[in-house]
Amino acid sequence: MKKVLIVEDEILARLGLRQLVDWKKLDLELLPDATDGEEALEMIRNSRPDIILLDLNIPRVSGLEILEFLKKEEMKTRVIVVSCQEEFDVVKKAMKLGAYDYLRKLNLSSDELESILEKCLGETEERNAMHLRGIREIRYEEIIRDSRDIFAGTSNYQALICILAKDPDGLSKVTELIRKWAQTDAREGLQIQKGNQYGYFLLAEKPERFVYTKLKEKAEQRIGRELYMGIFEGCMEKTADIIRAAAMAEQIQLFSYYDKEEKLVFLQKKIETEGHSPRGIHGYLDSLKENIRCFNKEETEQDLHGIFGLIRQEPYISINVLRRNFMDILGIYSMVAQSLDGALEEIELDGDNCHYQKIMMMESLREIEKWFLEFNSIFMEKFWIAYKCSRSEILQKVVKYIEMHITEPIHLSDAAGETGVSSAYLSTIFKKEIGYNFIEYVNLRKTELARQMLQEGKMVYEVSELLGFENSTYFSRVFKRYTDVSPDTYRKQSEI
Repeated sequence: MKKVLIVEDEILARLGLRQLVDWKKLDLELLPDATDGEEALEMIRNSRPDIILLDLNIPRVSGLEILEFLKKEEMKTRVIVVSCQEEFDVVKKAMKLGAYDYLRKLNLSSDELESILEKCLGETEERNAMHLRGIREIRYEEIIRDSRDIFAGTSNYQALICILAKDPDGLSKVTELIRKWAQTDAREGLQIQKGNQYGYFLLAEKPERFVYTKLKEKAEQRIGRELYMGIFEGCMEKTADIIRAAAMAEQIQLFSYYDKEEKLVFLQKKIETEGHSPRGIHGYLDSLKENIRCFNKEETEQDLHGIFGLIRQEPYISINVLRRNFMDILGIYSMVAQSLDGALEEIELDGDNCHYQKIMMMESLREIEKWFLEFNSIFMEKFWIAYKCSRSEILQKVVKYIEMHITEPIHLSDAAGETGVSSAYLSTIFKKEIGYNFIEYVNLRKTELARQMLQEGKMVYEVSELLGFENSTYFSRVFKRYTDVSPDTYRKQSEI
């Protein structure tokens, strides 16, 4: 059973972390909590925890100093930083010191914590106990402990296959397929359980090379998408050989991350990766910062394309280095949002607002680039009004007036009187700067609020009254104009 240490000075936060997941179900043992950095160091020296949930802002010895200690001592402890959103710069330093991942304290869910713990553990979610003839199962930890079971029935292994499945369900299907192949072909070997994305298979006999291709094709047919397969071939007579072979084969992750066309790769030696950011990226980051601040959407997209183009020109840069670069990019968006009294957490993409964590978990540059472009579009739309208001006192007053009277009928003349300009002037400047005419914007804001109310279960007539519409018929017409569905249909869809 692996040991977990919570390092947190706030008692409510400690209790919250303890109660958030079923630790026994995850086969984890919780050590006594450390309330400051000195206690943490003592616990680390005495109990050697496998995982640490670390608050960076702790007294006596800081979280960063603890990470420096772990790095200096070359300890294999995985550290998950539990951070506040305003600690972004400190989190970046923590990642550079080797933190495994991070979670935000605010609204941390049990699913988020459990997902990161499972990823960190390297334990597969698959619990079925299939033991088909030919392929036995063994945990990676048993290999590290030099278990005698590893070489039961064979004196050595000749090949190690690493399949990057990317999800537990895909891994389960691939595992079943390879087991059946081994049973049919009377192949002897081991399935190594390590993580829920990679499938590791040791074979006592080296297959013909066309066999790997056939296995890969069948696996792809089974899960309905392409796979990356890394292969190490060579005599493995002791556990150290197996550990080295696994490290070689799992370098297939680099090929996947860089979206390489070559998806079946024989990996016999370590691939040298660059430990620095792509050359020229800082110029793009400076340009990106200026274009985001000025809400130049097209220019921002060009900068993003330029950054990913640079990365692809210099394979292979360390994945951790690239992830820090992506965190820098998100940091720019965060800075601009904060300057407009907003926060990145206000933006949802695919139903998720944990953007830093999302970036850390993505497994390919193509996926990350697509995500950033979608995020940029939503960001520009979300904060466009706030940006325009920050540059115009008149617009600021008008938008504030609209928000204060959003539950009432709102007229252009009233807003003009509030701001001290004529209706004609306000109408012209509003359309020019915001991109909508005054009534369009008011109806759009009312529609946004109406969607929230309908999702909460309010009746159509209630929403119409609460938002100051003349009657339900007019409200329904306005709502459908901006959503393409009637409010009644939208409400029913929200209940599903």
